[in-house]
Amino acid sequence: MVRKHHENVVSNLGIGVRFYESNVTTNGYVPFHWHSSIELVCVMSGQLVFKFDGATHTIGPNQFIIISSSVVHDVTNGPNRAFVLQIPLAFIEKYYSKPEQLNFVTRDLKSTNYKKIVDLFSELDYVNKYKKSGYLFDFGIILLIMLKNLILNFSEDKKNIGRVTSDLKDIIIFINDHYAEELSVQNLAYKYGYNASYLSRLFKKQTGITLIQYVYKIRLNNLYQDLINSDISINNLMKKHGLTNQRTARIMFKEMFGELPNQVRTKYKMNVRLK
Repeated sequence: MVRKHHENVVSNLGIGVRFYESNVTTNGYVPFHWHSSIELVCVMSGQLVFKFDGATHTIGPNQFIIISSSVVHDVTNGPNRAFVLQIPLAFIEKYYSKPEQLNFVTRDLKSTNYKKIVDLFSELDYVNKYKKSGYLFDFGIILLIMLKNLILNFSEDKKNIGRVTSDLKDIIIFINDHYAEELSVQNLAYKYGYNASYLSRLFKKQTGITLIQYVYKIRLNNLYQDLINSDISINNLMKKHGLTNQRTARIMFKEMFGELPNQVRTKYKMNVRLK
């Protein structure tokens, strides 16, 4: 079952932030979740597609995105290499009051300030990778320069911005935990006290995807992961992940991953044998 909803940052550096390089060799999908921190992702190769605030945001090589705290988002990926930086609000609060009210946006990808952030990611990686004497001082200096740039040039007032409501977060948590069960707009609306049509509109407006599309994305991603990590038959895997209409599932799987389930499994096994 998918149980990833709200994430608290576990620092991997002594100064209280988390920074790491992510290398992904397969396609994938991370269901809707949110952080009690700001999260920056800078792609070095490949592509990532984020959905939040009812819009789709695609980033490629030498581009970054900022996810504000508590913002519900999902991520679709192909093979990629990226840097990830998570900065807890408690860290930012030492330098900027009420950081939870910050709303970060990235608009002008050709601006000097934008390019500077990308360069700073490479500097953070260098300092963290080689860990020379006093490297945490250097990392902290670069981090504060980056944070100042982000707050002064990439933030705006969070007021009047439509955020996913707490009720909708509860629905997302339920779907993430029960995606393989029989789910419909009608039974979810009944469970949470909504009119079905209203819930459909609300979910699409606040997430950028329909509720049923979201259920299928979770099911198909879990199918994909089992295809490459197990030898269970495709038919049984579809049943396991709630994909009862297998013809529709195959069509949607190809739309999501570019190949049919049997092609994904065959190609992955061939690549493993060649290594």
